[in-house]
Amino acid sequence: MKAIFFLDFCSKEKGIVNKVIVLEKDFEIGFLEGDENYIFGIITDVEVDLSGNIFVLDSKLCQVLKYNKYGKFILKFGKKGQGPGEFRYPESIVLDLERSIYVLDTPKVKIFNKEGRFIHSFDFDFYGVDIAINNKGNLIILGAKDNKIFHTYDRQGKYLYSFGSSLNVPNDFAKFREADMFRTPIRLWSIKNRIYFMNPYKYEIYIYENSNLKGVLTKKSSDYLKPKFKEEVPGGYVGYIADNFIFNKGNNIFVSYNGNKANWLDIYENGELLKSLEVKGILRAIDFEGKFYFIEEEDYPKIVTYILK
Repeated sequence: MKAIFFLDFCSKEKGIVNKVIVLEKDFEIGFLEGDENYIFGIITDVEVDLSGNIFVLDSKLCQVLKYNKYGKFILKFGKKGQGPGEFRYPESIVLDLERSIYVLDTPKVKIFNKEGRFIHSFDFDFYGVDIAINNKGNLIILGAKDNKIFHTYDRQGKYLYSFGSSLNVPNDFAKFREADMFRTPIRLWSIKNRIYFMNPYKYEIYIYENSNLKGVLTKKSSDYLKPKFKEEVPGGYVGYIADNFIFNKGNNIFVSYNGNKANWLDIYENGELLKSLEVKGILRAIDFEGKFYFIEEEDYPKIVTYILK
């Protein structure tokens, strides 16, 4: 029998009063005008390597841009197209310990070296929305197929196995139940042998360990932004789904998500909610020094880094 724990954080708020926690701005990458190497279209993802180099995926310009740990431009690669090293609809990026760069460009994964030189790619046969690397160095692609949502490949593109059950679609969205994309989360985060993701329909954080569901963390949040969909054309839909991301660092879990009124960063320590901070953007990375990287879009797209105080 599988053991699953449920934790409700809504009553554990004494830490919010007793502990002062703030985010102090460090620096930002991005201009409204000027040097094109600092002007973004749509920032979709951010990754940071062991040396602090920052990789930014721009899905509108179909480029990956690399900056050093201080935000100075180093190089960029990729362009719109279907040839080797080109992108159609890049969704997310992930780095391995050898500093290879993997770009999810559904229905392909495209691999580059640390200098941005294209190495190879491989195909898959479902709609992938995010990508991560597990503790064995294998790639995990998030997307619904055969009632599973995680699909594991080695770094050469050989399929290994799938796991994780599709999400239940609430009654409010019953007409979408047969569509695969509505039965999957939109983001995942992996560390060591664990995977975290958030239910797009309510504040639930699912924790997988070694391919098995180990727990579901819940919190009552009146400002959690539920999906909104409307029919625009026969057989098609236009909608908005809250962006979210979960990070686990030491004894802390950081939960970043869109609300109806604001964007939020919830900080947990040893299972206790320490602080719920209103923030301007969505957290997309935490580096090995503990610096936070937010995607912010006020006035123009940019990466803003913060230090937790």
